[in-house]
Amino acid sequence: MSLEKFKIAHDKQNSLLYWFPKICNLDIPVPKTEWVLVKEDLLQYLGSEKEFPKELRNKLIASGRKIGYPLFLRTDILSGKHDWERTCYAQTENDLIGHVYTLIETSECADILGLGINAFVFREFLQLDWKFKAFEGMPIARERRYFIKNGKVLCHHPYWIEDAIAKGWHKYPLPNNWKDILKELNKETKQEIKILTSYAMKVADIMDGFWSVDFAYSKSGKWYLIDMARGEVSWHPNCKYAKEVES
Repeated sequence: MSLEKFKIAHDKQNSLLYWFPKICNLDIPVPKTEWVLVKEDLLQYLGSEKEFPKELRNKLIASGRKIGYPLFLRTDILSGKHDWERTCYAQTENDLIGHVYTLIETSECADILGLGINAFVFREFLQLDWKFKAFEGMPIARERRYFIKNGKVLCHHPYWIEDAIAKGWHKYPLPNNWKDILKELNKETKQEIKILTSYAMKVADIMDGFWSVDFAYSKSGKWYLIDMARGEVSWHPNCKYAKEVES
């Protein structure tokens, strides 16, 4: 990673605390979201006998109850979704603090110098139209990544590619026909492209620079905007705009 990309990866704009307040009122479906700010280094509580701060613990528990279980838990930067059952998927309140600890570890290991935690984010658990599970129990559904830059939609792609799943570690056996299922999930329809392009344009109209915008399809028939990050450091499949990431 170049020094420039390293700086972008650690830029505060990648934080949900930066981009979510800007897009949450754009008439685009988003999960109900709450967060608890973190003002201290939480690494000191890993592998030690120090008690997790009571005030922070109480705030986390209160936010979990406000959103309701099951819920999707993440930091303002990442979710550790490949470790689904130990990180972002909190099924009950009893799971919460253990998952918080795992997210602290995941954040520390996410980059050469680790990625900091400015907040723990509690999100409504979306019932996605998933067809099989991969990695550590993560539901694989219709998800898309759109790239926007300076007021324009550049391109769009299915999020889950075959290679990512083929090379992954899976706690549970994949269905024998998972490749065929994935191909069906990854078919982008004209109606879908029309809807998501309109959503992406709403974001592009207010967000300067280069961004990835991720969407997921729910069982209710809605597409939700679920994540964003600086485009320069977002995974981008091979297309004519991929050089924007490489440059």
